[in-house]
Amino acid sequence: MKRSRLLAIGLVILALAFGTIFVILYRQVSVAFQSIPDQLPTRVYASVTRLHPGQSRSTVERKLRALSYDIKPDAQALQITLHELDYPEELLPEKHPTFGAMGKTVQLLFSSAESNAELTEIKTELDQLPDLYLEPELVATLSGEASDTRIREPVLLSSVPKFIGDAIVAAEDQHFYDHFGIDPRGFLRAMWVNLRTLSFSQGGSTITQQLVKNLIDRRGRNVFLKVNELFLAPILELQFTKRQILERYLNEVYLGQIGALEVRGVAEGAKHFFGKSVRDLNKGEIALMVALIKGPAFYNPHKYLERAKTRQRYVLERMLATGRIEQNAYDQALRDPIRLAPPPQASNRAPYYVDFVRAEVHRVLEGTFSESEIDHAGFRIYTSLDLEANASTQEIIGNGLAELEKKFAIDASTPLQAALVSVDPQQGTIRSLIGGRNYSQTNFNRVLNMKRQVGSVFKPIVYAAALRTPGDGKNRLITAAYPIEDHSWSWVYDPKKPAWKPKNYDKESLGWIPLRKSLARSINTTAAQLTKIIGIQSVIDTANDLGIKSTLQPIPSLSLGAAELSPIEVASAYTTLANHGRRDSLSVVLSITEPTGQSLYTREFDPRERIEPGVADLMTDLMQDVFQDGTARAAGSMGFDRPAAGKTGTTNEYRDAWFAGYTPQLLTVLWIGFDQGTAAKKSLKLTGANAALPIWIRAMNTSLRDEPPLPFEVSEHLIEARLDAHTGQRAKSGCSESQVVIEKIIASQEDRFEATCADSFENAATAAK
Repeated sequence: MKRSRLLAIGLVILALAFGTIFVILYRQVSVAFQSIPDQLPTRVYASVTRLHPGQSRSTVERKLRALSYDIKPDAQALQITLHELDYPEELLPEKHPTFGAMGKTVQLLFSSAESNAELTEIKTELDQLPDLYLEPELVATLSGEASDTRIREPVLLSSVPKFIGDAIVAAEDQHFYDHFGIDPRGFLRAMWVNLRTLSFSQGGSTITQQLVKNLIDRRGRNVFLKVNELFLAPILELQFTKRQILERYLNEVYLGQIGALEVRGVAEGAKHFFGKSVRDLNKGEIALMVALIKGPAFYNPHKYLERAKTRQRYVLERMLATGRIEQNAYDQALRDPIRLAPPPQASNRAPYYVDFVRAEVHRVLEGTFSESEIDHAGFRIYTSLDLEANASTQEIIGNGLAELEKKFAIDASTPLQAALVSVDPQQGTIRSLIGGRNYSQTNFNRVLNMKRQVGSVFKPIVYAAALRTPGDGKNRLITAAYPIEDHSWSWVYDPKKPAWKPKNYDKESLGWIPLRKSLARSINTTAAQLTKIIGIQSVIDTANDLGIKSTLQPIPSLSLGAAELSPIEVASAYTTLANHGRRDSLSVVLSITEPTGQSLYTREFDPRERIEPGVADLMTDLMQDVFQDGTARAAGSMGFDRPAAGKTGTTNEYRDAWFAGYTPQLLTVLWIGFDQGTAAKKSLKLTGANAALPIWIRAMNTSLRDEPPLPFEVSEHLIEARLDAHTGQRAKSGCSESQVVIEKIIASQEDRFEATCADSFENAATAAK
């Protein structure tokens, strides 16, 4: 009796324990099945890709392949089906014909079949397009942990071809619709093989068991985990229908790895392996994708295509044997062409740029999301990155620095570094950003975190300040023809300190020269004189208006660039000049969407006038002379033949070399120097002209290789006038033609000129005192 009672109590306790475990597992499975992964990686995308007439066939094909387009080539044409819109509409120009071409066949016609043939025409069946936009490329994820970086695109069972479900059931679990989560026959057969071979090579898992394993994220193979699946699979079947289970399986099934990114689900599998929507796969491609389930790495078609095709045939044979396809469908599936998309690059393809993206996103969403939440929220961040140009520029910088190190015999223990920013001056968006020569060697981002003396790159700020002042204190306007004497002089700024004496780079003097030539030749003595004439505070105020945020010391040497600025500040100042005096903050982020596609943030570009447009446009005109008759005049012999404006910069003892310049389409700022910031050896003379300019030219030529050279537009704020060379003012009628120069002046200042005809520079200067 006592034994019976103990046995009964034991059974009750066992039943209670089993019931408790059952309830816990029931809830665990229910929560796992119904939950959406809460740590999806936030993804960063490049800018939309534009195709337009004039681009080479090789360039167009490269861009299409990068986006996994199925290209149908012809002798003088390429044919594609434009992918559907899967990104914010505002990334495209409003009402652009690209919207009407999505999902349709597009023909790209070329002048010939050669790789360098030019694109001549873009058309659909009904329309001819001036240009065509393609979707953005994936660049990186903000989350770096492999467990968090799963690409997910949920699909409904009703939205995918029935052939997919049939293929999976036939190959993975032919009794799926008959069992309760466990297939006894398959399980016993697998256990027999495992015991006989003393291994766990045979799974015997049903679709439900595989789903359980994926949901609880257990991939190890041992008997305890297998037993756990045996308990959980029936519990899953109790709660959900076969249709629900199969649908979730289609979204969870593991199909491969791209670096740290897991490809899960048939939608992402279709996109990754074939560059298509899952709805557009042919039967042969579907069977090949299903073949990967058995062993994604072993059957990876990018590496082992024939091996994958052998497994594909097995899938089709199982479908035929189980009556899920007829013989003719089987034969057709084997004949279907398999066109694999190029394997996408999962690593961070623009690490320095993404650093800047991360900083801007955290700033934009600050107060709404924490940094960790942003990184794992599954947001999509659309940027202004020109991915191809950025990659090419990174390579150009690496090669260029290596050449300089060889040329100047620079010791390997103190390598040169660089920082570069390229901006669309009309939109204020950053197209390329390089924070160093090699991110894997040093992830210190010199664009984000470095300030260095800028040297003569600062001088356009001085000249802009001079042009916008009411006059020179002697009843004269400062114009492009305003004469300044290049000579040795000293400036007693502080009676308690020694006089400051500006010196020219070449230690020579040119005498009286016009302001235009003074800037082009980067004359130090004249830039300092201008600063003294207008006042240091005027220079600081103009610098602030142009976008300089760093504190500037009110000292005479500021006129020569004795200020530590970041490359972004320099780019902001030059962008304001390039954009006719209008400025908004430079940006990399255009749009942020939630995983559902709902907009979270859209950049609103609102440039406002910061300096007078006439001053900005005249500065652009003056800086073009830097290329024609100034410190960058060697650019033509280096292969740069576009209209451009810019300025070289070299700091004391050749510590830093800069070049900042722009065309109508693109502005680029480049710094080259040493991280230590110490003076280089005396024999090492890195200058803006011999170090920065050659690399700047290569970067600009590469970034603009598909764009035609464009002239700067004629400014409505400038007019031509006859000026007295001795005063820079309007020339009196009757003044000798040899003394008259035709020069551009700011139109709004036309009525403020006093006509002169001085007989010499010296007398003009004396008379003005």
